[in-house]
Amino acid sequence: MPARPEPLPTDGDTGGGSAPVNGLVPTPVVHPGGPSVQVGRGGRLSLAGAEPAAHEWFAWAAQTLHGLRVEPVRAGADVSVRVDGDRWRPGGDGASEEACVGPVTGVDPRPVPGADERHRIGIEEGRVAVSGASGEAAFRALTSLVQLLRVDARGDVWAPSGVLEDGPRYAWRGLSLDVVRHFLTAAEVTRVIDLLALHKFNVLHLHLTDSEGWRLESRRRPRLTRTGPDGEREYYTREEFADLVEYAALRHVTVVPEVDLPGHTGAAFDAYPELHGHVRPPHPRVRFLRPDVEEARTFARDVVEEFAELTPGPFLHLGGDEPFGMDHGDYVEFVRHTHRYVREAGKRVVGWQEAARAGVLNGEDVLQYWIGAPDEFDPEALKTAVPEEFHPLVDQAAETFRISPGDVPAAAGSGVPVLLSPNSLVYLDRPYADAAEPDQEADRLRLGLPSYEPVTVAGAFDWDPGETARSLAPGVIVAGVEAAVWGETLTGFDDLAFLLLPRLAGVSEKAWSHDPATWEEHAALLDGYGRFWTALGFGAHFRAAGAPR
Repeated sequence: MPARPEPLPTDGDTGGGSAPVNGLVPTPVVHPGGPSVQVGRGGRLSLAGAEPAAHEWFAWAAQTLHGLRVEPVRAGADVSVRVDGDRWRPGGDGASEEACVGPVTGVDPRPVPGADERHRIGIEEGRVAVSGASGEAAFRALTSLVQLLRVDARGDVWAPSGVLEDGPRYAWRGLSLDVVRHFLTAAEVTRVIDLLALHKFNVLHLHLTDSEGWRLESRRRPRLTRTGPDGEREYYTREEFADLVEYAALRHVTVVPEVDLPGHTGAAFDAYPELHGHVRPPHPRVRFLRPDVEEARTFARDVVEEFAELTPGPFLHLGGDEPFGMDHGDYVEFVRHTHRYVREAGKRVVGWQEAARAGVLNGEDVLQYWIGAPDEFDPEALKTAVPEEFHPLVDQAAETFRISPGDVPAAAGSGVPVLLSPNSLVYLDRPYADAAEPDQEADRLRLGLPSYEPVTVAGAFDWDPGETARSLAPGVIVAGVEAAVWGETLTGFDDLAFLLLPRLAGVSEKAWSHDPATWEEHAALLDGYGRFWTALGFGAHFRAAGAPR
């Protein structure tokens, strides 16, 4: 048996090896512990039993993160995969041994719901045995395994010996990504999908429409999309979007597209002024679709049907947030129209929390919580900073924020599951309160929405989804957890990386782990991840001053 290598450094030359990770993010329910054992040699691993997509992901990740080559074999593999759902069901053979991970709760966002993600990894000298309740469970296990591997200077592959068992806390674990305020190319979105897969997220919610642009090609309304000032295309063709959906699906990430109605529709009005009908907007920068304008209703049906056509998943997000300047009765009526259009298109509805005010959502829908009592603001103070023409809109905005604490109780009373996205904690465009390393301090001061109170990385980690839900209303059904990042301050992909990481990893911990790590434990686990993120194209992630590099 070869001698075990010394731990590889995390801040210098690794001698050709890859930096170790001191555990996993998100953390498993049972951590194996124990000394490292050799599980491969010569810069290679052999793998048997994995489904093609899982094999492809593992091979890609092993090469990207460690420089390893993964070879398929039929028998005698370094890593063997077995999918056996019976062993994970109560009463099945071996259930008492295998099914010790708690059951998942929440709303399943996948096109084919129900696949059990619980899995087990056994690591001993020269052998890794992966078992899962489903093909998706085996994929999650291989995702964990690739993060546990390390490679020494000789190319020998090591992993901690013992047993790891794991499975998710919530069925919906997502990121809402704004590609409107700053357009991300399809290739850049695939990098985000790979990051989500690494940390066991399973939803990419794409915010595709807003007042600043429309990012999905429309055949019925072709003027919605446009090219940039230098002639570059700033939207996804239908074919590109379908490719993104397929790319994500192979990594067990479901794309939930959002068409934001009836507000946040300035780009639609720019392209189709007839949407105004006979009514002048209260202000050129505040425009919304009215239910008494037939062309507006027809437009909403058209775009909802087109989005639904490109969405194999069960959910379509209809937006519904911030209806500033809109009469309440008109808002309620329009949300009811769009809710019906989504249902008629064969999809279930996700809406921002204001949609609860329409009284039309039910247990088949999902309400996305983002604002509450702590987010109220002083309208008189804000008026001193904006032109007088905006003062009526400030009052309306203050009112919608003031009544927001009633949204989740209304949903809970109707049995509507709630997706937790509290902006004070999981809006990742919130500025960092921590000082950054000197080479990043200017970016820290530049990035993040200035109106948001900055938060430390530790402060953003300091919450529990279950406790948050209970604080909102009795009887809240938690659909899951979803972070969000908005693009107002982004100038490029590196800016996105800076805002996402390391905070997105903390969201994964809260959404996945039944027994989440403490902040001290989590911070220690993050030490080894910088190189993984860099390998995936996120080298500009935030580094707090004095933190390990």
